[in-house]
Amino acid sequence: MKIVFKIFLLLAVVVYLVVAVLKFGAQAEDRICEGLYIEIPDSIPSDFVTEDYIRSILTANHISPEGMKISAINLEQIEKLILDDSHIEHASCYYTASSKLCIRIVPQQPVLHVISQKGEDYYLASNGLTMPTSNFNVDLCVATGNVTKQFASEHLLELARYIHDNAFWSEQIEQIHVVSPEQIELYPRVGQHIIELGSVEGFREKFDRLRLFYREGLERVGWNKYRTISLAYDGQVVCTKVTNHKNK
Repeated sequence: MKIVFKIFLLLAVVVYLVVAVLKFGAQAEDRICEGLYIEIPDSIPSDFVTEDYIRSILTANHISPEGMKISAINLEQIEKLILDDSHIEHASCYYTASSKLCIRIVPQQPVLHVISQKGEDYYLASNGLTMPTSNFNVDLCVATGNVTKQFASEHLLELARYIHDNAFWSEQIEQIHVVSPEQIELYPRVGQHIIELGSVEGFREKFDRLRLFYREGLERVGWNKYRTISLAYDGQVVCTKVTNHKNK
C-alpha cells in the first residue's frame, strides 16, 4: 500500500507541475513588457559601452519592447542584433518577475589602442578581436609604429593584457612603439627615459627586472638620469645616461 501511495503522490505532483507550467505559460502569453533593464558589469569602463549605447542599437532597428505583449517580443532576435555589434562579447535576454525585459551585456574588454604607421586605428580586446574607436574614447596604453593587426593579436596581446591588468604598469606605461618585432620600445609617464624591451619574449621577467631597477636605482638617483633603459639582454639592465651638454 505504501508503494502505491508513493506512486500516486508522485503522479499528483507531476500533474500539478505540468498544469502550473501550462497555466503560467498561458498567462505569460498575455503579459505586457513593463520596461527595459540593461545590466552591464561594473568592471567595464563607464565611458565604453553604456545603457544608452545599447538602447541606441534597439532604436536604430525600430525595436521598442516596452508596452508590447511578451509573446510578440523575439528575444533571440534582440540577442543576435546586439551581438552583431563588435563591441559586445556576450548578450542574453530574460524577463524578470515584474515583467521587465532584462538585457544582460558583457562588452568586449579593450586593453590596447593601436594606431599603426599605416593609419589603422582600433582597439584590441582582451580576446584578441579588434573593434573600431569611432564611438568611444577609452584611456589605454597606445601601440604605434610598425604594427599589423596580426602582429598586435599574436605578439602584443599578452603584453597589453599584462600592462592593463597591473596597477603599477597601467599607470606607468603609456605607449608601446614597434620599430620591428625584435625592437620594441616603451614610453613611460614618469621619467624621460625610453625603455628598450627588445622582443616581447620573456617580457614578464623583463618587467620584474625593470621594477627592481626602479625601486633600487631610479628612486635613489632620480627618474631623469638615464636616456635609455635596455632590457634586451638576459638578466641585465643596461642604461645610457642623459648627456649634460653644459659639462662638456
